[in-house]
Amino acid sequence: MNPSPYPAPFNSAHVRANIVKILLIVDAVATGISLLAEALSVPFRLTDDQELGSNLMGAAIVLIMSLFALLRLIIYLTTGVFFSMWLYRAYKNLRAFNPWRPLDSSPGWAVGSFFVPFVNLIVPYRAVKEVWQKSGLLDEELLSEPSPPALFPAWWLFWLLAAFSGNISMRVSFNENVSESTATMIAMVASVLSIVAAVFAYLVVDAIDKRQEETSGKLNLGKFTGPPPPPANLAMLDVVTSTPGPSHSQQS
Repeated sequence: MNPSPYPAPFNSAHVRANIVKILLIVDAVATGISLLAEALSVPFRLTDDQELGSNLMGAAIVLIMSLFALLRLIIYLTTGVFFSMWLYRAYKNLRAFNPWRPLDSSPGWAVGSFFVPFVNLIVPYRAVKEVWQKSGLLDEELLSEPSPPALFPAWWLFWLLAAFSGNISMRVSFNENVSESTATMIAMVASVLSIVAAVFAYLVVDAIDKRQEETSGKLNLGKFTGPPPPPANLAMLDVVTSTPGPSHSQQS
C-alpha cells in the first residue's frame, strides 16, 4: 500500500496480546487433555455390533468426548476472535512507527486473508511476518528488512499441518469405510500438531508484542495519545492581540 503522509496514533496491543497468549495456553491444555482421554478411552470404545445400553462405559465416554469437543470448539473460536483483534491493532500500529513506509497490506486484509481459500495459505503469514519486520526502528531497515526469527516459519508450517490434519480427521470420522482405530489415530495426530502450532503461535504473538512495546518506548509514542495541549499563555496572547493599540486611540 502507498505510504500515508499523516502519522497514525499508537494504540498498544499489549493487553490483546496477553489475552491471546492465555487463550492459546488454555487451548493447548484442553487439546492435551482431550488427546490423553482419547488414548485412554480406546479399550472402552463401542464396537459396531454394540448398542449404547450394552456398554455403559462406552456410552459415557462418547458423551464426555462430545462435550469436550464442544468445549474445545468454543475455545478455538474465542482464540480466533481475539487473535484477529490483536493482529488488526498490531498491523495498524505500523503507521505510527513510520507513516512514510509502504506496507504490503492493510489491517483489514491482514485479518481477512485468513478466511479466503487458497489465499490463506500464504498471505496471512506474510502479513504477520511484516508486522514483526516493520515494528522496529527505521534505522534497522537502512540496508534491508530484518528477517524474522525461525519460529515464524515453524509456526506457519505447524499451523497448516494442524489445519490439514484436522480437516482430514473430520472427514474420516463421518466415513463408515474407515475403521475406528484409524480415525482415532488421525485425530490424535491432528491434536498433537494443534498443540505444537499453539505453542509456536504463543511465541510469535509474544515476539511481536515485545518488539512493538520496545519500539513505542524508544519513540515515546505512548506519551502522546492525543494532540499536544495549547500553550499556557494562549489566553493572554489573545487578550494582547485584541487590545487596541496607540494608533487606534489616536484615530478615535
